[in-house]
Amino acid sequence: MHISRSNFKYINILIKAIKSVFDQSFKELELIVIDDGSSDISGEIIKKYKKRKNFKVIYNKISKGLIKSSNIAIKAARGEYVIRLDADDYLDPNALSVLYNAINKDENIALVYSDYYLIDRKNNILSLEKQLLRVNKSLNHLPVLAACCLIKKNALFSVNLYDENFTRQDGYDIWYKLLNNFQFKHVSLPLFYYRRHEQNLTSDKSKLYKTRTKILNKFSNLRKIKNKLKIICVIPVRGKNIDLNCTSLDLFNGKPLIFHTINEAIKVKEFKKIIVTTPDINLIKKLKIKYKNKIFIQKRKEMLSSINLDYKPAVIEAINKFEKVNPDLIAILTIENPLRKKYYIEQAISNLIVHKSDLVIGTVPDFENNYYKYTSKGIKPVTNQKNRKLKLEKNIIHKDVGAFSIMKYSSYVSNRLNKITNIVMNTDDSFIINNKSDLSVLNKISKKK
Repeated sequence: MHISRSNFKYINILIKAIKSVFDQSFKELELIVIDDGSSDISGEIIKKYKKRKNFKVIYNKISKGLIKSSNIAIKAARGEYVIRLDADDYLDPNALSVLYNAINKDENIALVYSDYYLIDRKNNILSLEKQLLRVNKSLNHLPVLAACCLIKKNALFSVNLYDENFTRQDGYDIWYKLLNNFQFKHVSLPLFYYRRHEQNLTSDKSKLYKTRTKILNKFSNLRKIKNKLKIICVIPVRGKNIDLNCTSLDLFNGKPLIFHTINEAIKVKEFKKIIVTTPDINLIKKLKIKYKNKIFIQKRKEMLSSINLDYKPAVIEAINKFEKVNPDLIAILTIENPLRKKYYIEQAISNLIVHKSDLVIGTVPDFENNYYKYTSKGIKPVTNQKNRKLKLEKNIIHKDVGAFSIMKYSSYVSNRLNKITNIVMNTDDSFIINNKSDLSVLNKISKKK
């Protein structure tokens, strides 16, 4: 919830918004209020709720605006999902229950939106607003109303939260950032009340449309570009005859570990070809029986498979064997991340195109812990060295989880990876199998679910 202004008439509206959250039938919730430089009147209201265990207030001494405040709240949130409720609006008592049930049915769904009632200053209903139902991604060029959408927090981290370069049209930007990598769902019920009054009417249409144009220009050509690119997937595996600790054929959920990676790779429509490169003859036999002509297999030379040797020469050799013309992009997938889903890979491809990167990796964010490095003057923080910012405004440290590398092939060959970007993975999905002990732990966890 975002509060940026305060007066006596506005207080009743604020109370109604807060009350609508605590009156939800869904009780496993946390309310974070961003007091964005308001007067003391709002502060007095907020104090009444401070003793509630599921209530948190973040004070901005100087107003930062809606976009920055939203990002601060997302970083502070402990749950898996977030919903932004402006202090002008309020929720139906069953809003969170209905939205949660909708988003929790499919792991590919990142955002759920609903219909709503348009109301005036006195809470009178002006109209029932039916949002557009999008079938097979039709009408996706028309973003939904940004207010009161339930969104997966990790999906927001994956697209680097709200773009603070835009001071308006936040819903437009986040819609298009999520659109190419996730699915959205519409709930055909009015689940919130959206207030119309003078202060939230757009007074400067030209600025709004200019911002919208800039946002659209970021994403308009993405699908066309994807279709034209030749993208090759390579899965390098040393095998047990080179590395006795290799777990490629060890079982996870009743299947060899490597099958999980190949199965997800096959689902990625952008891949023109999937190549496994390995010197392990036993592994090659099993892959040929299982996948037949669905994948290509390169029997790697043992001299290119040493444990302390980079697999880059083997990757290039495999591509040269099966491709007459160099690919535009390559995706190198590891077998050690069996829970990695295909949509992470698809998202990384989009990320590389949109941000014109040389390399995209999968990461897990960590903004809870502080990290330091040695310098000639002692240890210093890795982030925000020049100006110590508040915890929720500091830069986020990202841990590379090794699940994949999406690269421009020319950059990979020339070793000129100048621009590296990332997509954020769910912590569970990024689980890494470094040894048989890790695999045993993962099997035990999966059995409990």
